[in-house]
Amino acid sequence: MDIRTYAGFVAVADLSSVTLAADRLHLTQSALSRQIKALEDSLGIRLFEKAGRNLRLTPAGEALLGRVNLLLSAERSLRTFADDLKSDQAGLLRIGACSQLIERFLPAFLKRWTSANPGIDVRLEDGGGPELAERLCAGAVHLTIAAAPQTPIDSFEMVRLGRLAFLAAALPEFLPDTGQPIEMAELLAHPILTLNRRHASREVFDAACRLIGVPPVLVMESTSPHTLFAMAAGGNGVAVVPSSTRAAGTALVTRPIALKGEPVEFDICAMWDRRAPLPAYGLRFVEALGAHIRAEEAAESARQSLQRPHLHVV
Repeated sequence: MDIRTYAGFVAVADLSSVTLAADRLHLTQSALSRQIKALEDSLGIRLFEKAGRNLRLTPAGEALLGRVNLLLSAERSLRTFADDLKSDQAGLLRIGACSQLIERFLPAFLKRWTSANPGIDVRLEDGGGPELAERLCAGAVHLTIAAAPQTPIDSFEMVRLGRLAFLAAALPEFLPDTGQPIEMAELLAHPILTLNRRHASREVFDAACRLIGVPPVLVMESTSPHTLFAMAAGGNGVAVVPSSTRAAGTALVTRPIALKGEPVEFDICAMWDRRAPLPAYGLRFVEALGAHIRAEEAAESARQSLQRPHLHVV
């Protein structure tokens, strides 16, 4: 049944007159009468009865009116949603991201962004770097947020969002609290607790080990930084994690990791398949997330600057 027929039924019910309802709907009286008759025939019930010079709903018509109003409301909502889709104000965005970046950057950001973009349905999945690339290739996600791959993937578009470093976390017996970075050569003299190769950041750590020609003594490889922190708190070695991870609430000392005086760092990026370009709202999400991460980086740099001891020349 044409949705306009249901609109005609509601108009006649509101005005108690086919003539007035036809004027409202810019129809002829005979055309609207045929619509009402067709609806009654289709449903097998009488909707209106005479009440003097006007019409009134039958009990069946009264019972039906509420349902029809819900139907018309849903149809209006559907049209509004379709208009939003056409203008990129509505849609679905499936995002794959590594758990450390989700924990560090997305909780507050995602709440704000979805509130500002209520028509966009954002769905998050966590995973490791290589695994996320596979999901992207398979079309299971529209976008990934993770450490930049060491070797760029030709079929992927990549936008840099920020930069992270590595932290060493351990008990003071392994890692004295000097407040200074620990050199890779000194770090690798200890047993190492590290993320496994599901994480793209692990490639960067392995590459730094190869640069100084010292293989790490791996005690544990884990999917979770928090597992590494637990093992480090038990005195089992030094946890190596991205600086996006926090060891809050533990007795662990944390220090940045350096290679010949320079911090060991890696880029984090958003990636999507060139063959399936992001819609405008996806690009808006990437742009806003990049700005959020850069603001977080600036705030962290300012905090570290305030915490550094100042030297006074006398």
